[in-house]
Formats: sequence, C-alpha cells, structure tokens
Amino acid sequence: MAPPAGNPMLPSVDWQTAASCSRAFSRGGPRMSPEGALDVVADLHHHARKAIDLVTDYTGLVPQSTAPVDVVDRVRWSQVNIAGFRRLLAELGAESANPTAPVSATAKLTGVQTGAVLAFLSSRVLGQFETFSTDTGRLLFVAPNIVEVERRLRLPAREFRLWIAVHEAAHLTQFTAVPWMREHFQHLIHTFFDAAEPEQSSAAGLARAVRRALASAREDEHTGGRALEHPGTDVMSAVTSPEQREAISRIQALMTLLEGHAESVMDGVGRTSINHVALLRRRFDRRRTHPTTLQKFMRQLLGLDAKMRQYAAGRRFVDQVVAEHGVIGFNRVWEHPANLPTETEIDHPEQWIARVIRGRGLAPQRLGAGHG
Repeated sequence: MAPPAGNPMLPSVDWQTAASCSRAFSRGGPRMSPEGALDVVADLHHHARKAIDLVTDYTGLVPQSTAPVDVVDRVRWSQVNIAGFRRLLAELGAESANPTAPVSATAKLTGVQTGAVLAFLSSRVLGQFETFSTDTGRLLFVAPNIVEVERRLRLPAREFRLWIAVHEAAHLTQFTAVPWMREHFQHLIHTFFDAAEPEQSSAAGLARAVRRALASAREDEHTGGRALEHPGTDVMSAVTSPEQREAISRIQALMTLLEGHAESVMDGVGRTSINHVALLRRRFDRRRTHPTTLQKFMRQLLGLDAKMRQYAAGRRFVDQVVAEHGVIGFNRVWEHPANLPTETEIDHPEQWIARVIRGRGLAPQRLGAGHG
C-alpha cells in the first residue's frame, strides 16, 4: 500500500520549475532539414514496429498489451519523464494533496536540480521504455540523439536505427509480455522509499556526493579511466539508509538483468537481420567507454557508471545461460519473481542455473498468464 499523501520521506518537487529548467538547459540537436526530420521520424516508427516482431520471434515472448511509440525531441523526452515521475511520486504519497498550496523554497531547488539532470540526460538517451506515465508504458525514441550518434560514429543510419529499436523493443517486451514485471518493479521502488530515513537525505550527504563525483572525474583525467572503475561515489550511496541499499541491490539486480537481456537480444536479432551488427557494436561500445569530463562527472554523480556496468554484467549472465540452455531455458527467468537472479547470481550464472534450471527453482508456469 502506498504511503499517505505528503509523506515526509519523499522529495518535494516543483515540477513547473523542473520543466522550465530542463527546457532552458537542453541543448539543440543536429541540423536537419524539415524533410529530413520527417524522414527520421517515419523511419523510427517503421523500425519500432519491425523490431517488436523481431524480438517476439527471437525471445518467444508475446506482448499482452499495446504500448504507444513516440518519436520525440529532447524537451519532449524530459516532459514525458516528468509526467512519469509525478505519477510515481503521487502513488508514493509525495505529491501534496492541496494543489493550491504555496511552493516551498526546497521544492523549487529540487525542481531546478531535477530539470538540470533531465536536460543532461536528454542529450544522451537514444531510446527508452518509459514505464510510469501511462498504464501500458510507452516506447520513446529521441530522434536528435540518434541522428547525432549515427553521424558522429559514421554508422549505417537505417541499420543503426533498427538495432536501437530492437534494444528498446526488448524492454517493451519484458514489461508487456511478463505479466508480473511492472507490478514487481513498482513494488521494489515502493520498498526503497518506505525504508527512507529523513536524516539520510540531508544536504550534507548530497554535498559529499557532489564533491566525491567531481574529485573522481578530475582524477580520471590523470589515471586513464581507472578512477571510474570503483562504484560507491554516486548520490544514492551517500543519501540512503542500509535498508534502502538492500532494496537498491534488488533493483540493481533486476535492472542488470533487463539491460543485459536487451543487449543480448539486440545482437542476437542483429546476427540474422542486420548486415553490419559487428560494426555497430564495436563503434557503439567505444562511445560508452570514452565519455567527456563533464559526462564522467555526471555519471559519477547520478550513478550512471553502475548502469554502464549493468550492460556488461547482465549480458555476460544472459549469454552464458543462453549458450548452455538456449533461449527457452533462459526464459525460466520470466516465470515468477522468485526466478529472478540475485546480484551474486548475475556474477555467477552457474548458481542461478543450479537453482532455477536444474530443479531447485519454481515449477514452470505459462507465460502470458497472470500470477498472484
């Protein structure tokens, strides 16, 4: 059950300020003619539909609901995510029950911080399955970023767009073909906020996180990247309670699985449907591992380096299970939340295989049926 409205454990955010700041801080995208922009939008819609079919064929997972596909610019991406955050926090009891109440200085400050973060992320995100703003979720493609990356990395544009669409279609399938996934994900988030302690979210903790992130980014300039190899310098580790960090461990294990699965699927599909998938993977991975100093700082501050590790660790887990037991064997993971791997099992797939596939997991249940 969600906490009551006005829960003091949760952040108060002035969303109008967040939207204004994200719009003001957002960078413009690459130059394109109106006709070129329309072509990109149409192409991404086409590839999204194709990708969903390809992912269904490869994974055997059949979406049970239809999610809209939106091709957006950077400002619109921020707006959609703000709508999702607002809905999530309302469910958690963070939104004021009185919409006419005066906005506090703290809420305005949080709004500025939120807007700045969204503006930064809006220039990096290529696609997203956004789970909170609607009942079905929605598939987003940030057209300016996709065009910018394919130009900078000199990639075959239409193949790259399909490849990215497959990754995001894999996420759509995870949340719409696995009937318990959305509810389980939201339950983990509720658990995280329920475990919050007021003193942990202090300005002092946030300031420490910023100082550590900045120091790490600076050190990285002199160590050739070794400063970013160690987790624990992000905001979340500085302003969370031990109970929250336990909840974070479960969320991280799930996100690592979902990201690793999407990575594995995009290359699995690519081997039969995309001519230059090896080229795409090689150049795209180089982009991930060579961020600018500002990007290094923001990754540390926001914990995005953990997400970069998720791609690699999650993919190793998925690839090993699929190599030994095939896609059907791997799909045991979707049968019940108890079949999800722990963080330890992500790093040691043989432990998950022993627990779930070799008889010590739950009995198989038909995908597409509801679970209690």
